[in-house]
Amino acid sequence: MEAFITCINGIGGAAAESQNMVLNIAHQMGFRTMGIYRYDSSGENEECLSSRCDGIIAGINYRDLVFFQYPTWNVLGFEECLLNRIQVYGGRVVIVVHDIEALMFESSRFMLGYMITLLNLAEVLVVPSYAMIDCLRDNGIRENMKFVVQEIWDYTTELRFSQEPKFQKEIHFAGSPSKFLFPQQWNFDVPLKLYTSEQCTGENVQVMGWMERAALLLELSKGGFGLVWYGSEYWHEYMKYNNTIKLSAYLAAGIPVIVPRGISNQYLIEGNHLGFAVDSLEEAVERVKNMGEAEYQEYVRHVGNFAPLIRNGYFTKKFLIDAIQTLLREDIPEGVCLKGNGGVKTACQEKLSATKTVNVMNMQETLAYVQDKCISVARFGDGEVGLMTGQSIPFQDYDEELAQRLKKIITMPDNEKLLVCVPDVFEKRERYTAECSSFWGGHLERYRDFYREVLLSEKRYGSAFISRPYMDLKDKSVSGIHFQNLKDFFADKDILIVEGVYSRSGVGNDLFQRAASIKRIICPSRNAYSKYEAILDAVRRHGKNKLILLMLGPTAKVLACDLAFEGYWAVDIGHIDSEYEWYQMGVTQKTKLSNKHTAEFNFDEFIELQDDDDYGREMVEMVADSY
Repeated sequence: MEAFITCINGIGGAAAESQNMVLNIAHQMGFRTMGIYRYDSSGENEECLSSRCDGIIAGINYRDLVFFQYPTWNVLGFEECLLNRIQVYGGRVVIVVHDIEALMFESSRFMLGYMITLLNLAEVLVVPSYAMIDCLRDNGIRENMKFVVQEIWDYTTELRFSQEPKFQKEIHFAGSPSKFLFPQQWNFDVPLKLYTSEQCTGENVQVMGWMERAALLLELSKGGFGLVWYGSEYWHEYMKYNNTIKLSAYLAAGIPVIVPRGISNQYLIEGNHLGFAVDSLEEAVERVKNMGEAEYQEYVRHVGNFAPLIRNGYFTKKFLIDAIQTLLREDIPEGVCLKGNGGVKTACQEKLSATKTVNVMNMQETLAYVQDKCISVARFGDGEVGLMTGQSIPFQDYDEELAQRLKKIITMPDNEKLLVCVPDVFEKRERYTAECSSFWGGHLERYRDFYREVLLSEKRYGSAFISRPYMDLKDKSVSGIHFQNLKDFFADKDILIVEGVYSRSGVGNDLFQRAASIKRIICPSRNAYSKYEAILDAVRRHGKNKLILLMLGPTAKVLACDLAFEGYWAVDIGHIDSEYEWYQMGVTQKTKLSNKHTAEFNFDEFIELQDDDDYGREMVEMVADSY
């Protein structure tokens, strides 16, 4: 058995670049080339077409594997003929989907049914994203189709980058203004470096000219941000399904990226801290203008750790190997998507709850349960999952002891002292905004096996969104009720707040106004777990007969557990202050607060702390090194 891979000749641009890159990587793995030339065959009769296809596949034998890079950009009749001839000669077909023309261009939408028929000739489909799988299933792909997900393009290079990108408030974009349009209207005070041979009339645009691959990477690697954007709303929609190679070029060069929210790679980018997603170019420019050097270098560090995967072709190698495994292994059933760790996801396992029931109370039920039972709370989110699986997060470096403590807590059976809360996202994600639903969908895909390992079917979980009742909800009319219920919960209680230096929860708003009293212990805003014993001792000194509210990231989970079993009432309430501030402002995007820490703005830069006499009187102990 041999493995072949097709490659289109006679075409330029990104389509040729991506096919040739896959071909070169496949060669390293022993694949043989099946060359296809693009030409106008509209006048070709059936006999000539059949002969041409026979010539292309002359080298294959019975049961050889053929990886068919799609599309070939020839007429549809040619692709159908070639695929059929491969199967007639006993070849086994994997179609590697780069693009689907009927989804790319509105004018080609009518061809979607025919293209689905072509794709159904494969035994395995390699597709750019999970969203593409859903789209194909919605439009007629056969139920027993096997899938492998590519995730992102590689951008191979042998260049060695001698120094890290420098902090520069400038944006790079590789693309022509005639196609993408927005550079012609660029009038922002952050400069745009444009890599094209075309002219551009936009203000503050520096046309760098067209550059070959190595020169482009070296120029990008000097610093700044790489921008992925779109030229029309229809193309924006298509970006939910496909991958763009310019994204990989920026990451291969070592610089952080800016992408539109909702694209197929959003979770990969945000989950690996490779850049950020925005709704508009105006938002992108503001994020760049307001970013400090420390935050930028943190992005650069994460990109630097990730970039070798792209530079060395590991995503392509992975999908080629996964596709062969999916094709040849008998223990992988039909209708599956091979996961990167060797597990499989069947068509009926779109949600984790389809394979393991996760009993999560909604946020209103959770708050009522906490109030009625006087039970302590430990909330787990994506940050804690990252730590438990060996990753650092912006405000807490990976710590093996912390990771083990977190895992022990999340796997505890039900008890009367501590309620474990998890994100209420395992089903009915249509309750949330598109951005939130996409984020958690990607998160569950990535950590599906981890959740299967740690969550218990018989356990009752609270909702981690008890402290996130506003921004991510599609229907925000319920937010006011939940905030009122929280205020009622805090009312007439002596409260001890345990928080970071910049948190200042409740300062400047009325969230805790009806509390009987408020005291505060101030802790480090980053790596709080390094001071764990000192923080715990401080809470013991000041927390008796009080409702203890913890706003201290992953450290809060361990505190809540230890305090609960020592007889204290400790509730990990997280970013409730930011949510309440956004609710009062009426904003629909996470907006940075100038006078205290803001959720998801994790580097605490450009904060102007203001003197507040009440806050000063409330402070009973400081465990932080500085203030």
